[in-house]
Amino acid sequence: EPPPWMEMASQGSAFEDMHPMIQLHNEIVGFCNLMEPRPEELEKRQELVERFTKLVKKTFGDDADVEVFGSQVTGLCLPTSDIDIAIQIPSDETDGDNAAAADATDEDILKSMKAKESPLVRLGSVLQTEWKDELSYLEVIENTRVPLVKFIMASSNIPVDVCFNQDTGPSAAKLVKQYMEIMPPLRPLTFVLKYFLAARALNQPYSGGVGSFMLQMMILSFLQHREREAIHYRNPCQQNLGAMLIDFLVLYSTDFNYITTGFTVRFDGMYFPKGASDRKEFFWQESRAFSLAIENPLEPTADVGKPSFRMQTVQRAFEVAYKLLLHRMYEPKENSPSLLACLLPTTDEMVERRTMNNTNEAANVIVINY
Repeated sequence: EPPPWMEMASQGSAFEDMHPMIQLHNEIVGFCNLMEPRPEELEKRQELVERFTKLVKKTFGDDADVEVFGSQVTGLCLPTSDIDIAIQIPSDETDGDNAAAADATDEDILKSMKAKESPLVRLGSVLQTEWKDELSYLEVIENTRVPLVKFIMASSNIPVDVCFNQDTGPSAAKLVKQYMEIMPPLRPLTFVLKYFLAARALNQPYSGGVGSFMLQMMILSFLQHREREAIHYRNPCQQNLGAMLIDFLVLYSTDFNYITTGFTVRFDGMYFPKGASDRKEFFWQESRAFSLAIENPLEPTADVGKPSFRMQTVQRAFEVAYKLLLHRMYEPKENSPSLLACLLPTTDEMVERRTMNNTNEAANVIVINY
């Protein structure tokens, strides 16, 4: 049976009459239109954010600031994507604490102890108490580069990741939105590759995978160099998403030298030697020479790829993917007319969305100049 996105990709044409690269392009467009969140899903997510904001204000005071970032802000979220939230808490005022301690009551001391408790632990305790019957999962992760509180709502199955006093996340979301306007293919390629990595459990930085921001930097760097090469050779840059997907997979599976090279998306994108005198301190990991070094455009001495210790597994997944795609494109079609299906496994959720998604199929069609 054809995968659920095929109906949205055919646009009334028979796939057997299409060039394989055009078919793959249309399948990517169909997949994006199928999987992008519907208005009612976005509304449900917004309601959860508003409820959570009230809980945070109640727990940490009205001065606590709740900021949503990541795919929820950029519009790149899949239906199963996390809601990323950063809570900014003002520094505690400690002047005069010692003077007041002698006159403090037991209740005052208890409040003071709670105030000095780790914000992560405190939030975890409040969630366990206040939302006990509404959560299917709750975890406080303290021993990571960015400590998190993770929870999942039982009724909606929406996962939420919460961090404290981190301002890079919201800034990164604004930056990605700016890049999406400059490089329209960034959006559909992110959709497909996010799902590709998630289907293989390679999408979480804390378990060594490739997170959303890192993936977006990889795609953006690829697009920058692709466009520059087209200008150099005076060859119009083909805006076929199928060709871009294959070229991306080839780059990061066989062509890119992970051991010697890193990249930045600043200055319209450029590569740099990881061992250079001004880079080695920040981007060379002797114990993990194969790591992908990516300069954070918001913090040039920070390596976005540093947490991703399973990069060799990701590289092999990309290699298998592009070989599968080429085989399906140029060998007789066997069980399915779909090309993209060899990379993206069909799920029950996709089938359900195909049934429910009977609105305008041409909405939000992305960069189609083939």
